[in-house]
Amino acid sequence: MNNTSIGSTDNGFDESVSIAVITAVSTRRGVAPTELPPLYEWIDPDALDALFEPTRRGGPRCGELEFTYDGHDITVTHGDCLEIAIDGTLAAEPARVAADTSQPEA
Repeated sequence: MNNTSIGSTDNGFDESVSIAVITAVSTRRGVAPTELPPLYEWIDPDALDALFEPTRRGGPRCGELEFTYDGHDITVTHGDCLEIAIDGTLAAEPARVAADTSQPEA
């Protein structure tokens, strides 16, 4: 298992779920992300990101999604943290999700 967090910083998750999937698979394979086929050939990246966007109140959206990407079974689990498993093995340490504390504009 890789010891780096997926898309994390000290204050939370800082990249899209679709980019985190590509990063996790490329790290697992030991190749650059650009060497992988486009994610959109298996799943709509915009839809994947939208599924796990924060709620209207800025809290994390919880859920789990399984799909196949270039021969790998991918499981994305999102709650207090983001976890990506590739072929049943956690890709990295879970990344904490930062809640959006901004107020809607009037």
